[in-house]
Amino acid sequence: MYKSILVISSDEREKYGIFSRLSSSTTAVYVTSTVQEAMPYLTDQRLCLVILDAEISQKDNHTLLKSIKKLKTTPILVLSSQPGHAQRLETLKAGAHAYMGTPYTMEECLAQAQSLMQIYVDSHPEKHTYFTLAFGDNLVIDPSTRQVFIKDKEIKFTRKEFDLLFWLASNPGQVFSREQLYDHVWDEDSVYNVDDVVKAHIKALRRKLSDTDVAYIKNVWGIGYRFHNEPDDE
Repeated sequence: MYKSILVISSDEREKYGIFSRLSSSTTAVYVTSTVQEAMPYLTDQRLCLVILDAEISQKDNHTLLKSIKKLKTTPILVLSSQPGHAQRLETLKAGAHAYMGTPYTMEECLAQAQSLMQIYVDSHPEKHTYFTLAFGDNLVIDPSTRQVFIKDKEIKFTRKEFDLLFWLASNPGQVFSREQLYDHVWDEDSVYNVDDVVKAHIKALRRKLSDTDVAYIKNVWGIGYRFHNEPDDE
């Protein structure tokens, strides 16, 4: 995941120290000195971390901090040039995920920043990129539009029928039991008879694919099903 960090601080040395240490080919660090400068980044960027100067946050009674917490899931690290239990408690209650007051080292700050970013990355996995599956002109499956074309004619599939077909076609030759197909496609606790649900959907797929003249979905006796696009496959 490409990461973006926003630093809002009036401390030039601290701000550019963070910038120089965290910037990389996979991480962009935006540095600002005021709330006004920060707003475009807060509204337009997908941020993995906000590092906020406690003094700036206190000037507006932590309004910015509360707003970020309410509108985004981005972790917030607040840095303070002053020690103090009361200030720490107030800031954490306002929505900060972590608070560091002096004395702290740059290494401690960076370690805390990396930890918070990792939590964000782990909880926001990148979306998979799916590609159109084409089996000659006979069968085309487009996941971006959720359309299926058989010999250039669009055939309508229900949501689960499409998901089941796309899963099988994305893993040609691999054998799946009914339970495995249910787990992958339905992704929910079994509240129905799994065998009957999967068998009914397989039957519907075969009926809708009958015009292809290829038996794409094969039974594997005693196990389940597999997808194959060879016309002479048994």
